[in-house]
Amino acid sequence: MLRFVTTVGASKWLTSIVLASVVFAPTVATRPAAAMTVLQVDLKALVTTADAVLVGKIAGTRVLDRRKQGRGVWTEISLDVTEVWKGESRLVAKRFAWLHVGGTTADGMTVHVPGMPTFVAGEDTIVVLEKTDDSYVVSGGPQGKFSVKTTAAGQKTVQRELPDVHFVRRDPQTGAMQQAPKPVTIVRTLNEFRAEVAGYVADAVKAAAKQPAPAKAAPVGK
Repeated sequence: MLRFVTTVGASKWLTSIVLASVVFAPTVATRPAAAMTVLQVDLKALVTTADAVLVGKIAGTRVLDRRKQGRGVWTEISLDVTEVWKGESRLVAKRFAWLHVGGTTADGMTVHVPGMPTFVAGEDTIVVLEKTDDSYVVSGGPQGKFSVKTTAAGQKTVQRELPDVHFVRRDPQTGAMQQAPKPVTIVRTLNEFRAEVAGYVADAVKAAAKQPAPAKAAPVGK
């Protein structure tokens, strides 16, 4: 087992994972692993900084073994998009894919970050995503995945579970990291959750509109 501090600058998501345990094993790990520690992000901040918020059904997954390129092991997650709450509306009714750290390679090696969300073909989900250099990743680690469930009465609800995760937050006075309480599990109706996210997106658009336009460079004289 290898413990490490993530310092990769290519993704805001990676820097939100403060400390994690990664399991490397010849087969899928069965023993308990230490919990992930992440920087706590509330839903408003998660949505505001996201590049996309998508709703849909998981179509499938495939492992991308990039060890020979020095880029580790990733899993590509494919989503059949039904709604776009933030991002490009043209993605509706299209299949969209992003990358997820870890997976089991053809030679039997497993890379696993405890606490990261899992995705199973056929499940209905909402994902908050951010761009990286060559793809997208779930924003905030496990905080950016929400499951859509249907009750016996036919009502759609949104739930977020955060097992095996420890949270930290930055002290506003000293800037030091300190332990944070685990957020209450989010449970909303789908309509309530959609409206809440739409409000945060609208607020972000208004805030961006108030930002002063960058000054134009003066023409260079001959």
